[in-house]
Amino acid sequence: MDTLLLFSHLVLGALGVLGVAASKPESLLEQVLSVLLSLVIVWVVSRVSPKRIARVSPAAYVVMLILLILVLIIGISPEGSDAKRWLLIPGLGLTVQPSEFMKVVVSGYLAGFFYNHMGRWEIWRPMFVIGLAAALILVEPNVSTTLFIFALSLTIMLAAGTTLMRLASISVSAALIALLLGGLTLNQYSYIQERFEAMVDTWGEQEQADGISYQSVRAQRTLINAGFFGIGPGRPVRVPEADTDMIAISIGQSLGFTGIISLVMMYILIAGRGIRIAAVHAGPGSLLAAGATAYICGQAALNLLVATGYFPVTGVVLPFVSHGFNNLVSVAIAMGFLQSAYRQARLGGHEL
Repeated sequence: MDTLLLFSHLVLGALGVLGVAASKPESLLEQVLSVLLSLVIVWVVSRVSPKRIARVSPAAYVVMLILLILVLIIGISPEGSDAKRWLLIPGLGLTVQPSEFMKVVVSGYLAGFFYNHMGRWEIWRPMFVIGLAAALILVEPNVSTTLFIFALSLTIMLAAGTTLMRLASISVSAALIALLLGGLTLNQYSYIQERFEAMVDTWGEQEQADGISYQSVRAQRTLINAGFFGIGPGRPVRVPEADTDMIAISIGQSLGFTGIISLVMMYILIAGRGIRIAAVHAGPGSLLAAGATAYICGQAALNLLVATGYFPVTGVVLPFVSHGFNNLVSVAIAMGFLQSAYRQARLGGHEL
């Protein structure tokens, strides 16, 4: 496996353990075991060739579609929320979030599709692949993941050399499918306006610091008080969701600005290696690497922008760092795609 990618994974995992220890100590052992599990998953996926990954991705896509439909029928919601996003696995006490796994499955499907057809294809297949996945996630409702899948798909299509005309056709058609199927639930999306208002209030008068902007204001004040080197671990973090969506704030409180910079540097390192691997690989691994890089680093950028108050709260977690089984497994599979592409490139005699 690529040592730089492995190093980034280990550092991010360690920072995640630190963040969970500060915000939710009772979950510390679970987080450590999850990080170890993610390393095993990366190793297993890295042993599978990019062509085989591309070959099984359509079946994986169908499975995820079925799970997304089941979520709408028998899915569960967190306390205080009407959103159905999880499936409970009986007997194990685990919950699965199919929308999280659909990100990596769509990446694999599109990578295989565009490589295998190389311009000799009709737009209807990627149009329906993206549109159906987006529609089912939109109905949950989960707007941020829906938009993220669109952005991820655009990145892969651009990496595949798709013409602007076809890119626009696929994007518009997929968006129409998503809106036609999921638009009946638009009345559930009033919270989006509130989140934009909360972001404005965070950087304004903070008149609603006890209401809609509470989480963002608390996060901002925590980072300011932490300073450059932080206040050290062991202090309680008084920010909601400090072990998941806002785990960067937990790390920032403990390590200060240096902790945030460490996070950013690790994702930059992953981005650099991912782009390099995608550039030298001649097979489907090139698109797999591009999609995996866009997934990991794009989600990281979105989460860090939210945590620092530069984007409305979305509920998107921090790859390899946030507490949660679904996040760690999904991004581990994506990192496995990167490592698989790296391994295949090295077997082909490429220097990386």
